[in-house]
Amino acid sequence: MKPLTVYTPDQLGSSEPPDLSFAAYRFLAEGDSWFTLSTLNPGRNGNLLFQMKFEQFACAVNCAEPGDTLTHMAEMNSDPMFERLLRGRNTYIWDGMLLSCGGNDLIDALRASGDGVPRAQRLLLPAAEWGPVADGPSRYLSPEGWQTFNTYLQANFAHLLGLRDAGPSAGCPVFIHAYACPTPRNSGAGFGLGPWLLPSLLSHGIPSEDWISLATLLIRELGQLLAATAADGVRFPNLHFFDTSAIAIEPAALGAQGVSGDWVNEIHLTRRGYEKLAVPWAAQIERTMRGG
Repeated sequence: MKPLTVYTPDQLGSSEPPDLSFAAYRFLAEGDSWFTLSTLNPGRNGNLLFQMKFEQFACAVNCAEPGDTLTHMAEMNSDPMFERLLRGRNTYIWDGMLLSCGGNDLIDALRASGDGVPRAQRLLLPAAEWGPVADGPSRYLSPEGWQTFNTYLQANFAHLLGLRDAGPSAGCPVFIHAYACPTPRNSGAGFGLGPWLLPSLLSHGIPSEDWISLATLLIRELGQLLAATAADGVRFPNLHFFDTSAIAIEPAALGAQGVSGDWVNEIHLTRRGYEKLAVPWAAQIERTMRGG
């Protein structure tokens, strides 16, 4: 198995750009901090792309910005470098696209709170609107808000696939993934970044005994939205979803700070954790590329 070789756009534009012609698969990558976190602190953090392995030589040009920032799908779709490499005059013909998206959009959307925020604009309900305890963690969710969030995700996917189909790589396969279920805890990435999920649960008054079950539900709901989008081949042609739900990721301990289980902080995995997801995702991608 051969590790995925990852380049930056700057390397392509250098005086001695890498030769991509030897690759069996050439991918254009864009995404959130699961594609970029290791650039912030490479001695400690992992990266999903760096753990991917293929039977044939594969490379990716990663447009994801360095650092652990909340990159949203709308920002990915307006990245001039990504768009230039996707549909510019002198760009490559890409064999596929690798995307890490939706996770940071979810985290940001969870922050909406306050008595004046309509149900359709929030994912979590205020305490006065919680359902019965028998409903479990779903009693904290706003169905109207999740419908709005789904509309937002699908609009961004439609725009992204439109960019794809306006360039020389029109119709190439696009690969997206689900996320692993984090443990809400006070564990950031350093440099004042994070935690990300815990503050929203605290601001909404979610009882601590429900934090883990609610986080699991949130990731499951996001995965179902991404899966349903990819399953709609008419609106979103050649979009492929990788389901991570069956992969055993060791959870972090509630209240732990720093590395715990397969997690380096609240929402990012260790190298071992990323490898557990990256290797089977790469295998699924390679099967698709071969028409299997």
